[in-house]
Amino acid sequence: MRNSSDWYQPLAKNLAKAWPIEYADVKPALLCQVELGLRLLERLDPSASASGVYTLLGGYPFAAAAGIAATADEQVMLNAARHLLWKLRRRRTWLQSLETYNLLPERLRGYRIAAEDVSVRRVEPTIAGDRYALFDQALSALPDFDRRALPLAGAGPSRFVERRRPAAVTIPQELCLEPALGHDLTAVPSTAGIPLDIPLEELANTAQWMDQVERDLDLRPGSWAKRLGDLRLDTLSPDGRSFQAATVLRLDRLLHMVGMVGAGKSTIMTLIAVWGARRGLRTTLIVGDVAEQLALTSLFRCLGLTAVPILGGTTRERHAARLHRRLAARGHGSLLAHNDSGFDDLSTVCVVDALRGMEATEPLRYADAPCVNLRPVNKPAPLEINRIQLPDRYPTGAQADTQSTPNGDDETVPAHGCPMWSICPRHSADRDMVNALIWVANPASLVQSAVPQHLNEERLRRLELACLRSDIIVVDEADRVQMQLDTAFAPAATLVIRGPESWLDRLHTHKIDELARQGRLPLSERDVERWGAALDVVSSATNRLYAMLISNADLRNWADIEYFSAWTLQEKLIADWYPQPGSAASTPEGVRADTDVYDDEEALDPDAGRPTPANTGAEPWAERRRAVVSTFDDFRDDPLGDRGPHDDDTNALVAGARDLLHTLNERGTRERVHAILDLLLAGSPIIDGSVCQPEPTDGARRDEVDTWGTRPWRERTATRLEFTLLLATLHHRLDRVSFMWPQVEAAMHLDTADNELSRRPPLDYAPVVPEAPMGNVLGFQYLPDEPGPGGDDRRSGTLRFFRCAGVGRELLLNLPSLGADPANGRPGPHVLLMSGTSWAGTSTRAHILVPVKAVLKPDEAALQAIRGTTFRTHFLYDSTGPLTLSGTRLDARAGVLRQIVTRLGKSIAGQPSPLDQELRQIQDEGRRRALLLVGSYREATTAANLLQEIPRWSGRVRVVVADDAELETSSSSGATSHDELAQATAVRRGDLAAFAEDPDAELLVAPLLAIERGHNILNAQRTAAFGVVFFLARPHPRPDDLSLAVFAINDWVTRFVRDQPGLLTGTFSKLVSEAGQLDAAGLAFRHLARREWRRLLSRRYAYSRLSPTEQTSFAWDQMVTIWQVIGRLVRGGVPARVVFVDAAFAPALAEARSPTPDPTTETAGRRRRRTDEGLLAKLHQVLAPYFDPTNDPETFPNPADPALVRTLYEPLYDALTQLRSTANPPSEPAAIHDAEGIHGPQV
Repeated sequence: MRNSSDWYQPLAKNLAKAWPIEYADVKPALLCQVELGLRLLERLDPSASASGVYTLLGGYPFAAAAGIAATADEQVMLNAARHLLWKLRRRRTWLQSLETYNLLPERLRGYRIAAEDVSVRRVEPTIAGDRYALFDQALSALPDFDRRALPLAGAGPSRFVERRRPAAVTIPQELCLEPALGHDLTAVPSTAGIPLDIPLEELANTAQWMDQVERDLDLRPGSWAKRLGDLRLDTLSPDGRSFQAATVLRLDRLLHMVGMVGAGKSTIMTLIAVWGARRGLRTTLIVGDVAEQLALTSLFRCLGLTAVPILGGTTRERHAARLHRRLAARGHGSLLAHNDSGFDDLSTVCVVDALRGMEATEPLRYADAPCVNLRPVNKPAPLEINRIQLPDRYPTGAQADTQSTPNGDDETVPAHGCPMWSICPRHSADRDMVNALIWVANPASLVQSAVPQHLNEERLRRLELACLRSDIIVVDEADRVQMQLDTAFAPAATLVIRGPESWLDRLHTHKIDELARQGRLPLSERDVERWGAALDVVSSATNRLYAMLISNADLRNWADIEYFSAWTLQEKLIADWYPQPGSAASTPEGVRADTDVYDDEEALDPDAGRPTPANTGAEPWAERRRAVVSTFDDFRDDPLGDRGPHDDDTNALVAGARDLLHTLNERGTRERVHAILDLLLAGSPIIDGSVCQPEPTDGARRDEVDTWGTRPWRERTATRLEFTLLLATLHHRLDRVSFMWPQVEAAMHLDTADNELSRRPPLDYAPVVPEAPMGNVLGFQYLPDEPGPGGDDRRSGTLRFFRCAGVGRELLLNLPSLGADPANGRPGPHVLLMSGTSWAGTSTRAHILVPVKAVLKPDEAALQAIRGTTFRTHFLYDSTGPLTLSGTRLDARAGVLRQIVTRLGKSIAGQPSPLDQELRQIQDEGRRRALLLVGSYREATTAANLLQEIPRWSGRVRVVVADDAELETSSSSGATSHDELAQATAVRRGDLAAFAEDPDAELLVAPLLAIERGHNILNAQRTAAFGVVFFLARPHPRPDDLSLAVFAINDWVTRFVRDQPGLLTGTFSKLVSEAGQLDAAGLAFRHLARREWRRLLSRRYAYSRLSPTEQTSFAWDQMVTIWQVIGRLVRGGVPARVVFVDAAFAPALAEARSPTPDPTTETAGRRRRRTDEGLLAKLHQVLAPYFDPTNDPETFPNPADPALVRTLYEPLYDALTQLRSTANPPSEPAAIHDAEGIHGPQV
């Protein structure tokens, strides 16, 4: 994090000497920051309006589109301003600050802003006249990192907090060690700023060296030279229309390299890291998970190289437990046999724990280790009576409460670091990072984790550190990393949903079960009691809100259920009660104000100390409006009065919230809410007649419920007020549940990973990650279910909570800039983005908007073998038609899955089962295994246990389970006790690479997304262990997954601001040009993004309901998933057999082949016939233009696109083409029905 305040301290001190007392509530810092923004505007465009400065601070290229930031120096100014003024990037915050600035005396101000805000005029102020030189200096380069030195505790007693209680430790003098050596952040990598060429010949020499070292040390051979020899490198041709063979891989800031599935991207990544380390270059590898990190780190260390995994601190216990489970699954039952080197990097040891006294009755929790939280106990000075100072008066009441702390005087002692940190096993990896030449990270460990204060006093995240110190950064599976970054900056949690997967219901049930199991003993701990009480309030408030949402359509429409929060609802109420005339003139229809979709962002974007201008409104009721706003704000901060008492109006709202939560007398409660409403409406112009209600524009008679002050209007308003009070209570107590989670985790046996609300976007990246295009929002969404049968209007729904704080994928696209400071001569690192599916047309999730300049592919022999991949369908039927798992109701999925699995696995009339038939067609005995893919871990367990019961497959079925799964418990599949008699052997996801070593395993059942990428399952010949894959379910994300909307809005805005063609919304440059002024452009952009966001939130994400454009994007999204899975089966240059079982892949084809009677005949239970061609046809359709030789490459967005698509997806397209050409109805449907299955001719 860069320091954003040191630059103005001298000016602020100078101004403070002459600061008027009447403006004491306005800090000099505000003047400095506003004038820095005005100076930036003056340097870029002196004629521009001051109201548009905020557009220059939000991360979007308004300045470039307006033609006012064309040079490198101007771009430096913009980057510096974003770091120094990012808290002013919101329009409302900037305009409020600007208005407050205009109220200050002219002798203090260096700028004059005309009332009509046409332009800004600089003057020479009488105070601090040299301020402009200070502004220019601040804008000339990025600010330094924020610094916070951490003193180390000395010998003697120190206190710290354990489970929120005081604890103590005495540190001996001999353990007060020298601090560890930190990172040199001033050193510039030797390769920075110049292209870095990596000849394939040198990589071949590196591969031979690795093979020799492995032979010398008797290590498992990696066959690196052979693997490198099996791949080919092509780079973009000079004409930009094709790719040609190359012998050198050139890295120049940012390179996007794609590879065919199975081409050897992991091989190249590993070789580059070793090649660089042998030349003294530092390489950071970003891989998928911790298991892969540990495996790669072990490999590099075995080769004698300095390598270290970059691991997060909060999840270390979880990953250590996963490693223990994986070792136990491999047959190492005793913990004494768990000697994997990964435990050294996952150490949870705390040296302080061994130094505690006898009062420590149990080991110190991992989360309580006082690494940076020791508070030395000062020795008391000799008591001298005459030196005792008595207070003037003793604090009483609230003063005494605020002055006391749980830890007494310890809180006044600054926190110190542990003096044993430099030898502590827990932090060995952090210390090794300083000198290691290979860093192996995962996205979360880089983005979320900070550099330890023991190493550097500069405050920065590890991603910033990697960009500063690395010569090369390699991002493996870059499209997956893009999705992870999007999610990191827009985390969401599904609180309530129909069925057993509801987070809130599972948590509440777990709490009840745990308290019952322990006889409620945990309630003796204050934290557990408070946490349980907060969760009770959350459940009660949720139930009350659901009761209102289910039964009241008018309330759903008013609350705007696509996005709502207590703050937005408060704004709507106040806007109705205390209108501001003219405020809607500058906003589009349907939008009340610019803040309509903005939440109170203080938690995400703090603007502490920024006053609201005194002349916000000139209406007679403006003061009353501000008072009501203040009342609501105070209530939202403390909705149940925990920190009361408050003023009378706030106390009335608190009492109303309590009443609503606990009442059994709804009529009495409604009367009391009406009294609160009367209190809030006192002085309202719509009640006392100060404002006349306009007549309906269509000339119709106004409904009584819409007429101000009538009884129906009051009833509706009271309902809305009740909803707002309950929602504020829910939000507040949800925060408490999340905040107190770590304190009750052990007592209540909670899993850290289940705390879905704890994921918060890291603020450190606010200056470099553009804010969300619709504004940084925080709130709820309620998605109603489909109408039920029988015409019942009551509908339940899904309740979700989300935070949007930036466009995460922009961090990936701008990695070289994150470590760059051009003004100080520091270029950024060389970044290599790699994936097999990071070029994916209009995919909203996987497509990376960086032109591809290099392609990896297997040698010609392997390509020919992969082109032998075949697709076929094997649809199954019951009396109502084709069997489809995808899209089936949750309560019916288990039955459909049972039918599909049983009929695939069982032989009929002495004939081999369909599974057996497929396995027999695999000629390579080393690959005679089948992979069966379903939708979830639960379904995988159900399917595997069903197959295990069939004698042919007994003992030959394996099922993939999560690394955290407790295998000693009974099956969680929801199967009956009969099913649990036969349990399939489980394989943890982290152990998939060893699956082929099991000689008895023939079938592996797995969730589709668990097997999609990152796991190469190879046999002894290092080719794909599976010969055939069955898709029992069509890939389809959960329709209620909010990340779908996040991916879509981020994809839209990254394409939009880059002026990508084909968007219905036009281009960013055109929008800015037509707006004229920056402020108008900012508003137009926000309104456009807001409409797109609301459209995405409200759409039904079902393939049949998407628009044609969205169906194309959906097809690209699912193509990535399907092709990644198939990539597991073509490793080593071998063909794959792919069988699509779910009729949802091709509904029309499945219906055409149906052996049921004439579809026009009505039959009981008959499903509605589907006529859409489905996903397989759509995949062929989106690929076809790239394979059409008559299409001119210049007609594509990039002339190289056709050549690239043919390289990446030709085997897929050929298999789809052959499948499509043979998709004819069978001639003997009855015979096929007798065989209990049907499939198209094999390609």
